[in-house]
Amino acid sequence: MVPEEELLDATARVLAGDHSASMVQIAARIGTSRATLSRRYATREALLKAVAVRAIHVVDGCLAPADLPGATADAAAFDAALEELVVALLPAAHLYGFTSRDATVLADPDFKAGLERQDQRALRFLALGQRLGRLRADLPPYWIWYSLWGLLDAAAEGVRDGHLAPRRIGHLVRTSFLGGARPPWPPPGPEA
Repeated sequence: MVPEEELLDATARVLAGDHSASMVQIAARIGTSRATLSRRYATREALLKAVAVRAIHVVDGCLAPADLPGATADAAAFDAALEELVVALLPAAHLYGFTSRDATVLADPDFKAGLERQDQRALRFLALGQRLGRLRADLPPYWIWYSLWGLLDAAAEGVRDGHLAPRRIGHLVRTSFLGGARPPWPPPGPEA
């Protein structure tokens, strides 16, 4: 029997590429039967909610680098944590990107509460980076956070479509994200 985490991760990969995949299609694409899948999850909705719970759990773990103590963090610690955060989120994007757009999942109050908790955690971290001068202060933290997820989602789609090599997306996401989120150097003068 396939461990539950592997089954949910495989289901998430299928749904990331085809949001409307049926239980029969999901089962076929993950290499199991509809009956086997139905024994664990009686309905498609139950399966989606299980994937969403897994997504929250995985992204919670990915956010660990963002838990810097604001009072004692310095620029070097922030930079290291930001790099670690981006690398940690890479696999979560292609597995769980669909959850933030699926109506069934978004209707679940526990999932929405988990997303809100994660957003607030990330926003505190990004605001710290702005206070330390490591991220642009002229961009709202939400924009920086959404931009990162947009790049992660684009990287996952590029890999899924066969246009990007999985081993290259870390560099591509970090370069694109940091190129847009970092303040310009040297800072623009008063005439800019």
